[in-house]
Amino acid sequence: LEKMKRIYKQQQSQGRENGQSHSKQSVQVPNLYYTVGDFVTTYASSAKHGMYGSVATCFFIDTATNIYEYISTIRNMLRNNGVWINLGPVQWHRNAQLQPSTNELRDIIELAGFRVLHWEV
Repeated sequence: LEKMKRIYKQQQSQGRENGQSHSKQSVQVPNLYYTVGDFVTTYASSAKHGMYGSVATCFFIDTATNIYEYISTIRNMLRNNGVWINLGPVQWHRNAQLQPSTNELRDIIELAGFRVLHWEV
């Protein structure tokens, strides 16, 4: 299991007797990583193979010069049965070598071994 952090939210409520009561609610969240640098160079190495149970990409995949490299790198990073969550448009940057349509992109993702559970355009 991935290491989890517990975060707390302080709640105040009006009590009947003494005015206010305080309680803490907690939620467990996974450790999150944010890395600056070249995505493929940083994560395609064998040292990163199967390191993550989940990968979230936001407003990201359409920045790829080579979309195959991005998808392959994400596949490399994930453990077996890992989850990739992507959010954002598909408005390819000028530097993109390929600019697949959303249907073609889905085919590429599935051919890379991903099972698409939800797809919305």
